[in-house]
Amino acid sequence: MPRPRIAFVGSGGAARGIAHLGVLKACEELGVLPDIFVGTSAGAIVGGAYGQDIPLDVLMDGFRLPWRRRHDGPRLDVSTFLGAPSLSQLIDPGYLLSGAFSLDKLEGYLARTLPINDFRQLPHPVFVTAVDVDSARRVVFGPGHEDRVPISQAIAASCCVPGLFRPYKIGDRYFIDGELARTLSADLAVEAGADVVIISNIYRPEVDPASRRSVARKGAGRVLTQSLNILLTEKERRGVELLSRMYPRVTFLDIAPDVGKFGYLNRYAARSLVLRGYRTALRVLAESKRKGLFDDRRPEAIVN
Repeated sequence: MPRPRIAFVGSGGAARGIAHLGVLKACEELGVLPDIFVGTSAGAIVGGAYGQDIPLDVLMDGFRLPWRRRHDGPRLDVSTFLGAPSLSQLIDPGYLLSGAFSLDKLEGYLARTLPINDFRQLPHPVFVTAVDVDSARRVVFGPGHEDRVPISQAIAASCCVPGLFRPYKIGDRYFIDGELARTLSADLAVEAGADVVIISNIYRPEVDPASRRSVARKGAGRVLTQSLNILLTEKERRGVELLSRMYPRVTFLDIAPDVGKFGYLNRYAARSLVLRGYRTALRVLAESKRKGLFDDRRPEAIVN
């Protein structure tokens, strides 16, 4: 039997999406190499870069301390996302007030940095999702969908958190974060022919029964983060359960690292985030590999 086709599906989560790199590190060490990449927001950045064979160590190097870096690769920091308005935006007050920052700066950086900026030229299928703010529908960028849009623009559209960023304009349409429609788009991986779907989900809530101090006593920011994690985790769980029933021959491995204590803008926790993603993925993938999941196409689905 041929080796199963493996897909990597990465959730959003801003800086916490760095944990996706730890999940991919575990995949590499165990020889579980994805063929298909699906992502939204932070997951789109990781999938769009790793899906064109940029080495994982080069991607991780961008989050190391400056004196420990070994590669001249992409380095995303907060300033990369906080673009100033263009002249055309300044003369359009309604659009100017639709968000605090422009994502044009991020798009420009990606356009200059990514070796390949065309979905049709990628060595692996990569899918990026966003939401058309006017039609309220999910839009898919990638092979078989809207593949003529540059990868850099698709990622910028997918990263548009409402309120923080102005909706990203492509042609005459405006886009916002793809997770508003679906927390994950694992259905795209199935549609692309995946037999095993590895879901890297960083929305796991903070759960510490031994703690004597409630999240409610840690400030409004922690309560808001916890609430968002609970909401998105529940959406993700129900989505995976539905897909498992719809596609019983496809195996969904739900990897949810415990990153609930880290804020969405805390890129300085990069080492901890990568390690948590790596350890959780290593446990889930090693167990699945012992069961022979990656050796052939098994009819049984294993849901973790």
